[in-house]
Amino acid sequence: MEIRAYIQDLFKYIESFEKGAAGFETEAFLQTYNGIYAVFQALREQRDKAVKVDEYFHDWIRQSPLTSSDLRQLAVQIMITYFESEADTDGQTNKSYLYCRGLRGVRQDVPFFENYLLPLLFKEGSLGGNFRLSQFFLNEMARYINKFGKKVNLGMTPEEFSALSDPMKFLELARRRVELGNDILKDRSSLEFNLQRMNNFNKLGQKSRLMDQYLTEWQYLTKTSFWQTIKDFFSVLGGKFKGVFSSSRYFRLVLTQRNLAYFYYTFLILLFLFLAIFVPVSWNKYSQKQLQNLQDKVTQVQSGSLK
Repeated sequence: MEIRAYIQDLFKYIESFEKGAAGFETEAFLQTYNGIYAVFQALREQRDKAVKVDEYFHDWIRQSPLTSSDLRQLAVQIMITYFESEADTDGQTNKSYLYCRGLRGVRQDVPFFENYLLPLLFKEGSLGGNFRLSQFFLNEMARYINKFGKKVNLGMTPEEFSALSDPMKFLELARRRVELGNDILKDRSSLEFNLQRMNNFNKLGQKSRLMDQYLTEWQYLTKTSFWQTIKDFFSVLGGKFKGVFSSSRYFRLVLTQRNLAYFYYTFLILLFLFLAIFVPVSWNKYSQKQLQNLQDKVTQVQSGSLK
């Protein structure tokens, strides 16, 4: 049976990951995983084959503890939960599922995903830092909960979102992307648009490299250029100076009590002015030097060819 070969390959990939994640074939693993999942619907009608697949899963799962690695834990628990939900129509193909569920601290699927697998996914160094795997399993959990668990809260407010734990925030965002599509940020009435407008995504992305990777991949972060940063700085600084000179009494107070602060601002202004002049001039000199070198080489080549 072809699916048995796929299952065997899946566990071999997991073993390969556990021996050394650097040489792990991520895309081959994901293709194998998806290849197995693709037959679950067909097994609803092919009950004899479904029983054999269940037994084959069970044999492979018992060969090593699920806690051997985070990849084994995530891949097996999520896949077997899908298998039971989609292929077990008569209670005759849940042997492997009952075995996996018996190892859980929380028996129910959705609470187990949210309270154990999700924090495992966002643990420092999870999956050897493999973002492709992390993204895949987060999407699988989001897809499962949307399909077999609670409905997405389409009216969630920024305040409700902020009350969630950081891993749950990303699960919620992933569930919304599965339900509403990847262009939800373009909807000005959406939770995502408001969170970006309130700078929540930038603050969230600063908490960990993994979170920054997710928000960057989803294009939820607002990146500013160097020159935009300088422009914003002078805009704020200009507003402060305008306030200082708006009142002669306040101006005298600033001069007597805030000399150090304005010395600092003056220093920054001079520094940025210096950089604004020095960087273009230096780059122009470098470009001219490179051009001259190129012209010299062309002259040498032409001279050599004439000889």
